Amino acid sequence: MKKMLFSFSLVVLWAAAAWAEEVTRYEYKILRLGSLSALQGAKPEGKLGEIEGALNREGFQGWEMVNFFAVRTTFDPNVFFVAMKRPLNSLTEKKESKEGGHEK
Repeated sequence: MKKMLFSFSLVVLWAAAAWAEEVTRYEYKILRLGSLSALQGAKPEGKLGEIEGALNREGFQGWEMVNFFAVRTTFDPNVFFVAMKRPLNSLTEKKESKEGGHEK
């Protein structure tokens, strides 16, 4: 019985170690897209093109949009933001450890 418990414990420890190595860590970024009044301006298609370009640039750098939200302000009823994430890689982690913070 002791031998079986010991073997089971080793398997559990091995599985926990394997799981810990597979956990993906992320870094996050908030991108301000602009206000509702700016989108409703004289040439909204131009503003939409700017937003699309900004999102494509961030996507090219590995950022993935995870949420889109608006914040009410006193100047404009809705200012739009995008929450983005990307997996941390060894290069990003090394840069963070040298700089002591996240890249913006």
